[in-house]
This record gives sequence, C-alpha cells and structure tokens, in this order.
Amino acid sequence: MYLNAAGSANSQYAYNADIENGQVSTMYVMNKSGKSLSGKLKYSYTYDAAGRLTAKTASRYNSLTGKYVPAFRLDFSYTADGYAVERCTWNSRSKSFNRPDSRTEYRHEMSNVMAVTNYEWSDAEGKMLAVDNMLVMTQTDGYLLASLL
Repeated sequence: MYLNAAGSANSQYAYNADIENGQVSTMYVMNKSGKSLSGKLKYSYTYDAAGRLTAKTASRYNSLTGKYVPAFRLDFSYTADGYAVERCTWNSRSKSFNRPDSRTEYRHEMSNVMAVTNYEWSDAEGKMLAVDNMLVMTQTDGYLLASLL
C-alpha cells in the first residue's frame, strides 16, 4: 500500500495506491477536508503478460451506499507501430459497460513523430467515424537550435 497526501499543501485530494508485483492495481483518490479523508474516485488497472496496461476502470464513490460505482473504462490495445484506447461508459440499468463511444489511435510514423486519430461512435452510421487527426512531434535535444549554439 502507498499513501501520498503530499503535493501542494493546498491540494484538496490525497492518493492511495495498491501495488502488486511492482504495478499499480488500484489508485484511490480521496477528498481532503481538514484532518479527514472521504472517498471520491477509484481507478482499477489491469495489465497483459508483457506488463502493458490493458484496462483502466474509473469508479465514483457513492457516499449514501459507501460503495464505488463504475463510471467508465478505458481499454488499451497494442500493435507493432502503436496503440489504441477505447472509452466505454457504465450502463447502470444493465450493470455492464456500453460499447465503446470513442477511440484514439496512436501510431508511430517516424523518429519523434506520432500520428493521433480520434474516432467517435455514430448512431446514424452504426460505426466509429474519424473526427480529428494530427501529427505530434516530440522534442529531441539534438534538434534544438539552442543546443547547436
């Protein structure tokens, strides 16, 4: 178990993590009020055999029942040149997660360049539609003008 109440002295949150085999399995976010803590969010994580994150489930604390209620899940999948993240919301009537309503794909294009494409579910089309894409370039010290002067 790990408790981090540090950070900014004015922070309204404290964090507590359960760590198994060197990986965070659960992260609790708690409201700080004076000298007391109360539940706010719980994040649960699962990993594949390679140690990569495969799912992150977020749950909100219900102070009336004293239980955490699922809110959404992020599912991660991996390819040779990148990864994708799909978001599913919780359906309280069926007590299960809905089909993904959004997807973001991250694809390595070349050194220091990643293509990012965002998709959203279209009920009219019955499938995910691309809504945005961009190239993201990461900083490399060798390419900074300041390092050449």
